[in-house]
Amino acid sequence: MRRLTSMSLTAKVKLILLAAAIVAGVALPYVLSPFLVSVVSLALVFGLFAMSIDLLAGFAGLVSVGHAGILATAAYGVGYVATHGGGYVAQILAGLGVGLVASIVFALMAMRTSRVYFLLITLAQGMIVWGLSIRLYSITGAENGLRDILRPSAVSAYWKYYYLCLAVLFVCGGLMWVIVRSPFGYGLRGLRDSEERVRMLGYNTTLHKFYAFVLSGFFASISGVLFVYQNEYISPAAAEFLVSGTGVLMVVLGGVGTLVGPVIGAFIITLIENELSAYVERWPTVLGAVFIITILFAPNGLVGGLSRLWRRWTGPRGRGEPETATAEEAAETEPAGRSAPSHQISTGGGK
Repeated sequence: MRRLTSMSLTAKVKLILLAAAIVAGVALPYVLSPFLVSVVSLALVFGLFAMSIDLLAGFAGLVSVGHAGILATAAYGVGYVATHGGGYVAQILAGLGVGLVASIVFALMAMRTSRVYFLLITLAQGMIVWGLSIRLYSITGAENGLRDILRPSAVSAYWKYYYLCLAVLFVCGGLMWVIVRSPFGYGLRGLRDSEERVRMLGYNTTLHKFYAFVLSGFFASISGVLFVYQNEYISPAAAEFLVSGTGVLMVVLGGVGTLVGPVIGAFIITLIENELSAYVERWPTVLGAVFIITILFAPNGLVGGLSRLWRRWTGPRGRGEPETATAEEAAETEPAGRSAPSHQISTGGGK
C-alpha cells in the first residue's frame, strides 16, 4: 500500500512538472527578449539532437560521436533545394530524405561493431560528411556555405518559429517515449546490458542496432531541418566533431537514458555559450566547472541525481525502512546497467 501511495505521488509530481513545463513554454515569448527567445529556440533544436544521441547511448549502449554528420546532411538537403528555387515542402522532404539515407548508410557501416569500434566508426562518418561539405563546392558552397535559406512565411517571426520548435520537440519526445517503452525499447536495454545474453534469447542484435541507428538518425535529421531554418544558413561547421561532442556532453550533463535529461543539458550548455559568454570572458571555465560538479555529486546526470533524491525522500529508506526498488526504477536510475558503473557510458553491448 505504501509503495502504491509513493508511486502515485511520483506520478502526480511528474504530471505537475510536465504541466508547468508546458505553461512555461507557452508563456516564454511574452516574458523574454527576442534574442533570448531565439536562444531558447536553438536550445530546443539541440535538445532534440541530444535526445537522438541518447536514444542510442542511453538505451542501446552505443555512443555516436558522428551524429553531427546526419544533422548537417539533412540541413544541406534543405539548403540545396532552397537555393535552387524549390518549395518548402520539397525542402523539408529533401532534408529528411537525405538525412534518412545517410542514417541507413551509417547504420549499415556500424551495426556489426560495438564498444570503442562503434565510437571510432561514427567519428569517421562525421568527418566524412565534414570533408565532403568542404570539397563539394557546387552543392554545399564549401566554406562559404549556403545562404538565404528563408523560413516558411507562417513561422518567419522569431516567436512563431519558437512555438514550432517547441511543438516538434514535444511530438518527437513523445514518439521516443513510446519507442523506449515498447518491446523493441526493452530489447535495446537488454542489448546495452549484455549483447551476448540477448543473442542467446534469440534476438537478432545486429538488426536491433540497425533499427536503433536509423531511428536515432531520423530524429537527428528533424533537428537538422530545424537547425538550418533557425540560422537560415548552413556551413561545414555544422558537421564538425565539436557539434557531435557537444551533443554527447548534453546527454551526460542532463542524464543518460532519461530523454528529458538531454533537453535540460542542451538548455544549460546553449545558454552558457550564447548568453553567459556575453558577460563572462572565460565562460568555458564555467561550463567545465558545471561538468565537474555534476560528475562529482550527480554521476547519473542532473535528472538521475534528482530522481535518486526524490526516491530517498519518498521511499521506505526515508521512513527508516529497508528500500526495495522496482525493476523499472532501477532501469531509470542506472542507465549504464549492472555491468558497468552508473557514471560510465558503455559504447556497446558487454558480455
